[in-house]
Amino acid sequence: MIHFCCGTAERVEDPGKELPRTLSRKYLGEDPPAEPDEVVRLVVRITPRKVTGFSGGK
Repeated sequence: MIHFCCGTAERVEDPGKELPRTLSRKYLGEDPPAEPDEVVRLVVRITPRKVTGFSGGK
Protein backbone atom coordinates (compact mmCIF):
# COMPACT_ATOMS: atom_id res chain seq x y z
CA MET A 1 0.00 0.00 0.00
CA ILE A 2 1.22 3.47 -0.86
CA HIS A 3 0.24 6.43 1.32
CA PHE A 4 0.02 10.01 0.16
CA CYS A 5 -0.01 12.92 2.56
CA CYS A 6 -1.14 16.51 2.07
CA GLY A 7 -0.27 19.08 4.69
CA THR A 8 2.43 21.45 5.79
CA ALA A 9 6.11 21.05 6.57
CA GLU A 10 8.04 23.35 8.87
CA ARG A 11 11.79 23.51 9.47
CA VAL A 12 12.70 24.13 13.10
CA GLU A 13 16.12 24.29 14.75
CA ASP A 14 17.16 21.66 17.26
CA PRO A 15 19.67 23.77 19.22
CA GLY A 16 20.25 21.17 21.95
CA LYS A 17 20.54 18.43 19.30
CA GLU A 18 17.98 16.39 21.23
CA LEU A 19 16.57 14.44 18.27
CA PRO A 20 19.82 12.68 17.27
CA ARG A 21 20.54 11.98 20.94
CA THR A 22 17.08 10.49 21.50
CA LEU A 23 17.22 8.35 18.34
CA SER A 24 20.76 7.13 19.02
CA ARG A 25 19.89 6.14 22.58
CA LYS A 26 16.73 4.37 21.43
CA TYR A 27 18.24 2.38 18.57
CA LEU A 28 21.92 2.07 19.52
CA GLY A 29 21.78 2.38 23.30
CA GLU A 30 24.44 5.10 23.33
CA ASP A 31 24.96 8.79 22.68
CA PRO A 32 25.86 9.88 19.14
CA PRO A 33 29.35 11.20 18.36
CA ALA A 34 29.90 14.82 19.38
CA GLU A 35 29.39 17.52 16.77
CA PRO A 36 30.96 20.97 16.65
CA ASP A 37 28.82 23.74 18.14
CA GLU A 38 28.69 25.54 14.79
CA VAL A 39 26.77 22.62 13.22
CA VAL A 40 23.09 23.60 13.12
CA ARG A 41 20.56 20.78 13.17
CA LEU A 42 17.20 21.32 11.51
CA VAL A 43 14.17 19.10 12.07
CA VAL A 44 11.32 18.96 9.57
CA ARG A 45 7.99 18.83 11.39
CA ILE A 46 5.20 17.53 9.13
CA THR A 47 1.59 18.28 10.01
CA PRO A 48 -0.70 16.13 7.85
CA ARG A 49 -4.00 17.58 6.73
CA LYS A 50 -5.12 14.56 4.71
CA VAL A 51 -3.65 11.08 4.30
CA THR A 52 -4.89 8.72 1.60
CA GLY A 53 -3.93 5.20 0.67
CA PHE A 54 -3.65 3.37 -2.63
CA SER A 55 -3.47 -0.37 -3.06
CA GLY A 56 -2.87 -1.55 -6.61
CA GLY A 57 -3.58 -5.07 -7.72
CA LYS A 58 -3.46 -7.25 -10.79
